[in-house]
Amino acid sequence: MKIVVLAGGPAASFETYIAQYGNRSHTYFVGVDRGAYRLMQAGFPVNLAIGDFDSLKSEEFEAVSTYADALHQSPAEKNDTDLELAMLTVAARFKKIDEILILGGIGGRFDHGIQIFYLVLQKRFAELVEKIRLIDNQNVIQFVGPGRHEIVKDPSMTYLAFASLTPVTNFLIKDAKYELDRTDFDRNFSLSSNEFIDEQPVTISFTAGIVSIIQSKDL
Repeated sequence: MKIVVLAGGPAASFETYIAQYGNRSHTYFVGVDRGAYRLMQAGFPVNLAIGDFDSLKSEEFEAVSTYADALHQSPAEKNDTDLELAMLTVAARFKKIDEILILGGIGGRFDHGIQIFYLVLQKRFAELVEKIRLIDNQNVIQFVGPGRHEIVKDPSMTYLAFASLTPVTNFLIKDAKYELDRTDFDRNFSLSSNEFIDEQPVTISFTAGIVSIIQSKDL
C-alpha cells in the first residue's frame, strides 16, 4: 500500500507529485488538518482526515466531514502533532506499507519543517524510516539506514545532497560527480551540491547511522 499524506503547509503543485508517484487505486489518502480540505478541493479521495482542524472555517470542516471516509478530530492541546497522529494511525492500520509520501510538510514554518525532518528519529517510527519521502516543489527527501543504497535520479531535480541525522560510520559515495572514500563522521554532517553523472545511479553505503538523501533544484 502507498500512503499519500497531505499536511497543512505549503503544497504548490501537490496534484502533479501525486500523479507522478502512484496509482490512485493502490493509494490511501490522508489529509492532515487543512490538507484534507485541499485534497477534497482537488478531487482526490480523503480516506482519512485527521487533525484539530483549527485552520478550517466551520463550513469547510463540515464539507470535509461529509466527504472523508473517516475523520479523527484531535484536541488542539496534545502531546503529538497532527502529522504524528496521522503516521501512528496508518502504521497501526496497514501491516505492509510500500511508501509514504508527505506533501505540504516542508517549505513553510521552519519549526514545523524540522520537526517533520526529524520524525524518523523517533523509535516508534523506526520501521517506516526508509519508506518516507518528503516532497515539495524544490526538494525530494528520503531516509536510509545502514547498508548499500542505489539512488536513481528524480527527473525533475538537479542536485544531490546527503545530510546525516546521527553520527555515521564508513560512509561512501560512488558514481557521483564528487565521490567519497569510506569516512567516519562522529557528528552530523551535510554534503551538498553533488550531481549525478549522465543519469546513472549513485551508490552510497555505510555501516551505522541514519542519512537523508536530498534531491533538489533551483527555482
